[in-house]
Parts: sequence; C-alpha cells; structure tokens
Amino acid sequence: MRMPTSEARGTAVVVLGVLLVAGGVVVTPGRADTAPSACLLRYWVAPDGSDAASGDRAHPFRTLERARDAARGAPDRDACGVEVVLRGGDYRLAQTFVLDPRDGGGDEREVVYRAAPGEQPRLLGSVPVEDWEPWDAGRGIVRAFVGTSAATRQLWVNGVRAQRARTEAYNPYLVPTDDGYRLEQPGVATPPWSQPTDVEIFTIAQWKIMSCPVGAVVGAEIVMAQPCWKNANVFPAPWNFRVVSWLENAYEFIDEPGEWYLDGHSGWLYYRPRPGEDMTTAEVELPVLETLLHVRGELDRPVSHLRFEGLTFAYATWLRPSGPEGYVADQSGFTVTGEDHEPNLIGHVEYVTRTPGNVRLVHARHTAFTGNTFMHLGGVALDFDTGSQNDAIVNNVFGDVSSAAIQLGGVAKRDHHPDFAAQVTRDNEIANNLIESTGQDYWDAAGIFVGFTTRSTVRNNDVLDTPWSGIAIGWGWGLFDEGGFPGLPHATQGMWGDWKTPSTSRENRIVANFFRGNMSKLWDGGAIYSNGAQGTSFDDGELIAGNVATDKRPAAGSNTFYTDGGSRWVTLHENVSLENIQGHMDFGPCGLPSSWDDLCFLELPYGLDAGGCVPYGDIRYVDNYFGAFGFFDICIVDVPPVVDVTERDNHLVSSAAEVPARILRAAGRRGTDAGRIDPIHGGGGLPIVR
Repeated sequence: MRMPTSEARGTAVVVLGVLLVAGGVVVTPGRADTAPSACLLRYWVAPDGSDAASGDRAHPFRTLERARDAARGAPDRDACGVEVVLRGGDYRLAQTFVLDPRDGGGDEREVVYRAAPGEQPRLLGSVPVEDWEPWDAGRGIVRAFVGTSAATRQLWVNGVRAQRARTEAYNPYLVPTDDGYRLEQPGVATPPWSQPTDVEIFTIAQWKIMSCPVGAVVGAEIVMAQPCWKNANVFPAPWNFRVVSWLENAYEFIDEPGEWYLDGHSGWLYYRPRPGEDMTTAEVELPVLETLLHVRGELDRPVSHLRFEGLTFAYATWLRPSGPEGYVADQSGFTVTGEDHEPNLIGHVEYVTRTPGNVRLVHARHTAFTGNTFMHLGGVALDFDTGSQNDAIVNNVFGDVSSAAIQLGGVAKRDHHPDFAAQVTRDNEIANNLIESTGQDYWDAAGIFVGFTTRSTVRNNDVLDTPWSGIAIGWGWGLFDEGGFPGLPHATQGMWGDWKTPSTSRENRIVANFFRGNMSKLWDGGAIYSNGAQGTSFDDGELIAGNVATDKRPAAGSNTFYTDGGSRWVTLHENVSLENIQGHMDFGPCGLPSSWDDLCFLELPYGLDAGGCVPYGDIRYVDNYFGAFGFFDICIVDVPPVVDVTERDNHLVSSAAEVPARILRAAGRRGTDAGRIDPIHGGGGLPIVR
C-alpha cells in the first residue's frame, strides 16, 4: 500500500465545493429550460384513440407516430411549440418511436411529450403472454406459445423479474480447453441439452461479468462461439474466461420456481411458477423491442428542445449478448466486440462498444427528462450518446434495470478528442433521481456512467443497490490523455495513441449524492469510481464533494472513493463514508477444474475509503469524513510514482453522529414531490416521503 504525502494548502475548487454543498440545493428542470412559445400546437393521444381522429382532447390519436407526423405537417410548425399529451394506459410499441431533427423545437418553441394530469401512460416494448397450459406436472412447468419470431433475454411475471433458467454456480464437471470446455461428468458422454447452442456459460472475474454462447457440442467437447471466446481471452489471467460461474438458458436447467426458458426453434415459452402464482390470471410480459424511444440527431443537425414528462418506459430487452459476440465486459457496460483484438497484459482493450439504451439519444441538445419512470428494462435505461449538450435528467425514478440506469457520453475518439465541437458532450445535468437495483443482468455496469464529458453535473441522486460502482466517470486510465500516461500495470506510454492535447474531460461535478449498497455482486470498484485526467489543473478539474456512501457489501474489496488509473486533477471535499467495511479479494472457488488454483485461496484485505491503481496524482482530500485513513494501492510494482497527493483536515469517524448534520441532510434527493431517502436509516424499495 502506498501512502500519499500531505500538504497544508487550499484551492479555489474546495471553496466552490463548500458553496455547492452547504447552502441547500434547489432542483430545477435544468439547462433545458426554454421560454414559452407564442403559440402552441397541442395533440392528445390515448390507448383507445384513433389515428383517423382529429387529435384534440375529445378525439385523441391512437399512436405517438400519428401525433408526431401531425406536428411535422402543421402549417405553423416553425413558429409554434408542440405539446403531445398522453392519456393514461398502456402503449404497446410495435416498433421504436423515432424522433429526428424535424421533431425538435427552438429557444421559444419547445416540444413536450407529457402525461395528462393525474394519469400514468406506459410505453411498453413487450407482448403479454396468455393461454398457459400444463406441460411437465412432475417439475411444475407450464408453457405458452409465443411464436418463433419472439426473442428476448428477460421475462416479468406480475411485475417481478423472472430468472432465465440456470444451473447451480460453478459447474464441477467442465474442464477448460483451448476452444471451450470438456464435460467430464461420470456416466454422461455428452451434454444432455436439447438445444445446445442456446446455452450460455457465465464467468465472474473481479470487476467483470462475461457470457459466451455455446457454438457447438461434439461429443463431450463444448466449443464456444466466436468471436466471443477469442475476445474474452484477450485479457490476461485472472480477468479472462476460465472459471465457470454458471450455465444458463436451457429447458433442462429449469429446476427452481421463477425460472423460464424460451425455445426459439419451436416458439414455446416454458416457466415454473412461483408459489402463489396463478397463471390463468398472471400478468406476464415478454419484452421483444430493444429500443422504445430513439432521439436521432445528426452531427450537423441535432435534435433540440425536447422534453419528456411523467411517462413510464418499461419492458424492453437487448439481444446482442445472445449472438456470437456474447457479452465480453471490458468495464462498466462497455464490451469487446468484432475482430482483431490482440491479447494484452493490462486487462482492457483500446476499442470497446457501448451497451445501448432502451431509451437512446444522440446529438440531442436542450432535451430534458423530468418526472419519468424507467422500470423493467433489459439494457441501459437512458442513454445520452455523443454530442449531448445542455440536457437534463431530473426527478426521475429508475429501477430493475439490466445495465446502467443512466449513461452519458462515450469513450471513443469522437468523445475524447473530437474533430468537431458538435461531438463534445457538455453542460449536462443529472439531478434528483432515484436509482435502484441496476445491473440486474450485467453486473459490471455502474448505476450512472459518465464518459468523456465537459461540465457534467451529477448531484443529489440516491444510488442504491448496485452490483459494482454507484457512479463511474472517465475512461482510458491515462492512455487517452495528453502524453498518454500509462495508468495500468504493464501499460506503456503512447500504446493507445500519441495524444498532443487534453481530452474533453474537465469541470465535471459529482456533488451531494447518496449511496447505499454498492458492490453487491462484484469487487474492485466503489461508490464513486473515476479514472483518467479530469482537467488540466485543479481549477478546471473534477470536484467530488458532499457525497455520502454507506453499507457496501462487507466482503467486497473496494475503495469507497476510487481514483483509479491515470486519475489527475481531482478534489474530494466533505465526502462521508460510513459502514463501508474493508473487504477482500475473491478469485472464485478452489477445487474445481476451472479454478484459478494459484489465486482462489487468496482472501487478502482489499480497499479503503480512498485508493486506486496507478493514479497519476494531483489529487486532494480535504475535510472528508472517513472510517479509515490512507490511500489503498495494490499496484506498486514497476509503475510510475504518484505525485502531489494532498490530505488536509480529514476526520476519522465511526458513526453518523460524528458527521456534520448539514452534509447528511444535503446528500441525496431533495423535495417532498420526489420523496426522500433517509441518508442513514432509510429502507430500500419505495422512497420514504418526508
């Protein structure tokens, strides 16, 4: 463990942190506000409406597309704002609802899609499943015909996520081979799976989860699909694909209540009901649409001045992991796809692919999501991609999401060193949201991910129950920064390019958020995880201030406030860590054919309230309230020394009573309309209104 030096000096950034945290935060709709338009085109939509109707309140349209097209064709469209009012009920989308540059507004003519007062419209990407029939009474399995065109990775029964059929953890009979695994189960000559290429094998590797489909079964040999298998093994041990954590997606694996399997070859959906579920009355949702809403701007034609209010986006899937590329995690929902990735020793690859959003925006400006609900989703819930500018995500609820709740910006060259100003993701706000139970399928995803961005503000959010980090910001571990700092063990300067200028990461603010229950599945992350240079000085660097983090999974080795590889120009001020017990390393079980025999026995202590692997330095810890002091860095061999790390006026605490009440009160969501989670004692599930 390497300890930082201490210097008694302050910064203007720290003063800014005091101003941001101490005075109380008033949440507004954000930077997407516009002046009211001189005229307004209003259209009504209802689930029982008609697209042949006039679209007024008494005669609503049936579909969003009809309202969109009516606005496009209105004679005074260029002078007027647009309001599309959705009556309550379910809107089952047969295809993605797409908005393009024709559908935006302007400075004085905003376009709004909102719920009718007091009503709850839901935009659904699923089909209901009915007409269940008994199938295997001995195993308690029923089935329903959904057709051979149905494809999904999720199923919900009465609003509860069902488990795709899986085996017990750590199958003891699979021996690793060059192409996959060999089954060495006594008395079994070949895997007894009726649809072997439906089966996926999963592995857990520190901060990663990966799954690859079976490509073929030849006798006892299980040959994994390509390029998934090759991509999963470009990483060095122990971050590659070896340990068998479980197998998934076969009819034969249904052995517990709540498990299901979809046989796409025959079109039958099989399910074993949970106790008390009556399948004659159960509400079963099979998500088949991958994108509910796509705001599709262009580099030279962004979509602007949109607002979405009071809507529910629910029941969508994401299918790429079912294909030959599988799900090969690099980190935080970004995966390895395609060909030509070379093996490496650093644990990351230069070119990765984002997990897409079930609600997706690209080149969107002055666009706001306020007071919406994102639930039961199979990808990233809300995804603002490259070129997002002056957007706001405020007062929303996110829950039961397979990947991240919110993804802002990207990690490609167009994001970190763009050719055009329109590609910069900047001046966006994520505020006052409840984020709970994310990463349900893809454990490596953070609750909120922020890539290369300028002046992003992430404040007053409740981030609860995340399998890895609560918020992750930055990318590249210094290798995309000016000069190409090698912020990973075995990295070399310039290996990902010779960058002559700083990246777009600067002036970002992570302020007054509340975290509970991070690292619930994986280890080696934190409540707030940051990497790479976050500016060019402390003045334009990253501020992490007034955040409160508590109750991570005790066994999970992690750094509560994690400044990882290449981290530079970061100020941490008045943050609080409570009940974040130091965990340990976990490289899987011993005694199995796929075990890491030289690592599985290690349960060494790992992590503190501050730490990271190969940060650059220029990091300041001022007036924080931690349960333990010191900087945890296990990466101390053959790496550059950390420079200019300041510790000043920090406090060792063991309970909330030792923390200023103003910091605890300021952290997390604000306002009784959104509800308020008690920062220390509030429960999970629905928010406690105060």
